[in-house]
Order: sequence, then C-alpha cells, then structure tokens
Amino acid sequence: MSKRSGGGVAVIAVLVGIIIIAIGTAVLFLTGKSRIIENKNVPAIAESVADSSSLSESDLDSSVVDSQVDSMSEALLTYPEDVADYKDIKDKDFTADYAVLIDSQDNTVVAGKNYEKKIYPASLTKIMTLVVAAENLEDIDETYKFSADDIDPLVEMDASRAGFDAGETVTIEDLMYSSILVSGADGTTGLANAVAGSEKNFVDMMNEKAEELGLKNTHFENANGLHSKNHYSTCEDMALLLKYAMENELCNKVLTANTYTTSKTSQHKDGIELTSILAMRLDGYYVEGGGDIVGGKTGFTDEAKYTLATKLEYGDKEYICVTARSDKEFAAIEDTILVYEKYVPREAETAEESSSEAA
Repeated sequence: MSKRSGGGVAVIAVLVGIIIIAIGTAVLFLTGKSRIIENKNVPAIAESVADSSSLSESDLDSSVVDSQVDSMSEALLTYPEDVADYKDIKDKDFTADYAVLIDSQDNTVVAGKNYEKKIYPASLTKIMTLVVAAENLEDIDETYKFSADDIDPLVEMDASRAGFDAGETVTIEDLMYSSILVSGADGTTGLANAVAGSEKNFVDMMNEKAEELGLKNTHFENANGLHSKNHYSTCEDMALLLKYAMENELCNKVLTANTYTTSKTSQHKDGIELTSILAMRLDGYYVEGGGDIVGGKTGFTDEAKYTLATKLEYGDKEYICVTARSDKEFAAIEDTILVYEKYVPREAETAEESSSEAA
C-alpha cells in the first residue's frame, strides 16, 4: 500500500509540473518574451542606433533604442557623408594614425583615415569646455578667484597652465583665452567652477552637450583633456564640434586669436601675455595652392600623442581638418598642411588658370 501511495504522489507531482510548465509557456507566448534578459552595464555613451544594427534584442533594451532614436532625431548636428570621390589618406609622409577633412559648408567628408575610430583627444577637449562656458555664462567680465585647491593639483600633475596663482581674481574672458591659446588647465578649472561649481558637475554638462549635438562616439571625464581611459572621441566628432564652435561668435573669436593679455592683478601687475601655441607652431608654414589656417586647437598627452583641429578658409569655402596621434608637434602641423594641400578640391581654380593661359 505504501508503494502504491508513493506512486500516486509521484504521478500527481508530475501532473502539477506539467500544468506549471504549460501555464508558464502560455504567459511567455502572450507577452512575447522568450527569455529573461540579463542586466548589463550600460556605457556612459551608448553606440549609435546606426552602429547597433548587428546587435540582438538581448544586447540592447528597446527603451535604450527608443531613447537613442529620439536623441538622434533631435541632434543639433548632422553627420557628414563621404563625397563621391572620397579619398583615403595613405601618404607615406603622413604620420597621423587618424584624420579627417570635412567641407564645412557642404557637410561632407572629403578625405580621411580611420576617422570614425575612437581616439584620445587630449586638449582638443577644451573646445567643448569653451563651448559649454560660452553658452552658460552671460557676462565674460564676471570674475573668478583661484584657490590653492584649484592650482596645487595641477602643479602636481604637471598640467599645462597659463600661470594663474592661488588668490588671483581674473575674468571669465581671461579663463577662456588661457584655456585655448596656451591650453591652460588652470583656465579650464576656473571655467568649470564658475559655470557649475565643480569640475564633476561641469563634465556632466559637457557630456549632455555632446548628446545634444548628437556626437555618437564622444565621452568626457574631465574639462582639460588629461588622459583617462573613458575620455575619448573621434576625428569626425571633433571636426563637427569645431565646426559648431566656430559658428558661435565668442568661441570663434577665442579660437582664431593669436595673442591675448589677461587682466592686471596684484599677482600679475601687467597681466599675463598669452601667445597661441597653434600660431607659434604655424609660424613659417603656409598652404601651397592657397588657403589660410585661421584657428583651431592643439593637443598632446603621452597616450594621445599630438592632436590638432584646425579650420582653413579657401576662397569662399571653409574646411576643417582633425588629425590624431601624429609623431611630433611639428609633424602634426605638417600632417595637417599635407591634407589641406593634397585633398582640398582645387579643380575650379585649375580650370580658370588653364582658361586664362589659353586666352
């Protein structure tokens, strides 16, 4: 009798199990869920929807896709498309590992090399620092007073500085020019604190601006460009950022300046004379075939090597070139000039010259 009773219990257990499985299957069928999706770490800047086409549904939650679609559709910037005769930059004398040449007005990519791959931007970061400050501070004559907490860590890190001292009070305008012309980390620290109260809060604003612009492969960890593994961009993103910055009157003024003298203070009675690093490196160089490099930003860290973002005015056309991981400081200049000389379209000018010679 005990054996029969045990067998009956087993049969009942099996039947209950079958019922549970049946109910569970019905629920999954009705909800459309085939399995539980594991919770995964989400990167600070997600891949674009266009780049996630190969991902399965289990790799990306639908709400993330929806938010990316909304973000992309509302982006202030539109990514450029390659021109029909787009050229890869393969010149043997070209030292940069990454580069892009963009026609600013047509919003097209004329030439490039690994321009969609991630790079460490180094001090090209300060272009975004300038943009966020310019768009969030109404009066550039407002002042900021440096503290030892601002200056001492920068000295310890051997970061590039304009030379402001603890206790020194300078204007927002001083901070902007020092950040760009001499790549001063003291300038970016002052801007970050003046705008957001701390660099951490300011960096959040930088990343929010990157998202607003629609920069799909850019993420910032600081306002000065010092190396961090999660601080990255691409040549294409940096070119779009420089284009955007140049369309802002104040940012354009700062990015195209050659010299500037900061306010007179008790620490610096005549102010600090700032000379653009870019202008100094360009001294003696010219673009054969025409065109003037009117401004931009330099960058360097050991990991990033030499980065450079510039704008060229040629006739009624405007071009932006960004290069990254050039071997040396002047190699970055020569890489950029090579791109402008060889890849900026000059067919119209050649045709006019030929017509003139024939006449």
